[in-house]
Amino acid sequence: MKATKWYTLLTLAVALLLFSGATNATHSQASGSRPDSVTPTPTECIPSWGVVSSPNVGNSSQLYGVATISTSDVWAVGDSRDTSNHTSTLTEHWNGATWSIVSSPISGTSSSLQGVAATSPGDVWAVGYYIDSTTGYDGRLIEHWDGSSWSIVSAPSPGLSSFFYGVTALSSSDVWAVGAYVPSVGVVSTLVEHWDGTSWSVVASPNPSVGTYSPLQSVAAISPNDVWAVGYASISGSGYQTLAEHWNGASWSIIPSPNAGTHSVLYGVATISSSDVWAVGDDSTNTLTEHWNGSTWGVAPSPGTAQLAGVAAISSSDVWAVGGSFAGATQIEHWDGASWRVVPNPSTGILHGTSALSSSDVWAVGSATTGTLVEHYSAACGTPMPSPTICPVPFTDITGNVFYNAIAYLYCRGALNGTDATHYSPALTTTRAQFAKVVVLAFSLPSYTPNSGQDFTDVPIGYFAYGYIETGFHAGILGGYDANTCAAHNAAFPCYLPNLPITRGQVTKLIVSAAHYALLTPTGGNPTFTDVPPQSVFFVSIETAHAHGVINGYPDGSFRPNNNVRRDEMAQIVFKGLTSP
Repeated sequence: MKATKWYTLLTLAVALLLFSGATNATHSQASGSRPDSVTPTPTECIPSWGVVSSPNVGNSSQLYGVATISTSDVWAVGDSRDTSNHTSTLTEHWNGATWSIVSSPISGTSSSLQGVAATSPGDVWAVGYYIDSTTGYDGRLIEHWDGSSWSIVSAPSPGLSSFFYGVTALSSSDVWAVGAYVPSVGVVSTLVEHWDGTSWSVVASPNPSVGTYSPLQSVAAISPNDVWAVGYASISGSGYQTLAEHWNGASWSIIPSPNAGTHSVLYGVATISSSDVWAVGDDSTNTLTEHWNGSTWGVAPSPGTAQLAGVAAISSSDVWAVGGSFAGATQIEHWDGASWRVVPNPSTGILHGTSALSSSDVWAVGSATTGTLVEHYSAACGTPMPSPTICPVPFTDITGNVFYNAIAYLYCRGALNGTDATHYSPALTTTRAQFAKVVVLAFSLPSYTPNSGQDFTDVPIGYFAYGYIETGFHAGILGGYDANTCAAHNAAFPCYLPNLPITRGQVTKLIVSAAHYALLTPTGGNPTFTDVPPQSVFFVSIETAHAHGVINGYPDGSFRPNNNVRRDEMAQIVFKGLTSP
């Protein structure tokens, strides 16, 4: 799951300021000059997601599952398709430096691997299905890596067809696989099988009373007596409902799980403890994240018009979910213990699976138009690697800019644009309206439009940033001014004053809110910056952003919260707010 994405900052006069590293801009600096003499910073490691090159075979290739053993031992599985539309199993391995294809057997006319789990370098399981060349029916497929080669392992295949989607391994003699089988034409029932170290056997699993379609999509284990599986079940008539099942050491049982509308599905599950389990999916329009607290399942609100297909849990305050937006972009979200938020990543396509070694080493796999897609997240510093090309950047005036990568990243994600087709104008200041547009797009806030009229007298419906300001305001991120300030600027209350330049303090406060950081104060209440005392309206926000590595100050110990923000600095602070957990 974690993609190492290193951003090399050019060795110009770079501030020690992580605003990140930003020197402050005022109106007098529109020409591009920067105050203060600063120490050059040749490189900076910025934790974020990035694409890692992965091989393809055949006409098209995709990866569905990933399992992590160590920093130099990661497996991903999927399938490849030839020009005749037949699929073959695909297994790929990360050795710490590169991904490579490892030969794996196929069965029938088409084979696909959907999930993978590992207990050690010599004990890896992959599951999926194949099409029987004689009967035309699907059959379950289980493969095992013994440290030197992959081989097919026989297992019961009940019904007319059977197939696996997920697998989890507690030990070499305790492995679970889940999927579905067809007991009769028109009926799809849950399928659970268990490996005891010698053989696979079917373990009875219940089906909901509604509908006739109940596949299990994912499985995760806490202990031999505490295993969860999730999927969905058809509702008689139309739609689907979530399905969660639990193994208590003696039997599987259905545990009630909530739904969001009439089309709710769960694709992935991850466990932390017996009272801390996550499941993810969608409701056909929006992401769906559910949490088990030891007694009940509940919905935990998550952003995005997207599908979440995989989830990996590191701790109660560090959970990753991956998938794809319905607009065709990959979707990655992070749970920090209080809320879910979208984390940017540099690709289009869909991510199907994710796995974590630690909070600083997470992998995600999927597919893009070019074939397999692998992304990796790492917060550790090592040998700087070039950041992956995201998209062509047309701005001729940011070459050599210390915040080039932040500008390019946000531009390629559609969150900001230039002052014309070829210029970004990095030294210009940012207005409150411009910032509203950037923060709403960057953080993928759900669009909001008032039923009628406008919330601010100076932001009419026809104003270019009307929708963004309304969205940010109703999301609790943006706010207007009091009556006295409105009057001082010849505006009727309530006003937003969209054309005013936005300041360093204001930007920091708004980013902390958009990123949903838990507010922090320094031990003893002592301020980090000489000009941001505890009584400052920005004190807590600035201290919080500083603690997360989002901002820093000037060499003289000041922060200068009332100075206006340049466009390049604005891009960097938004980028850091997006990518700093």
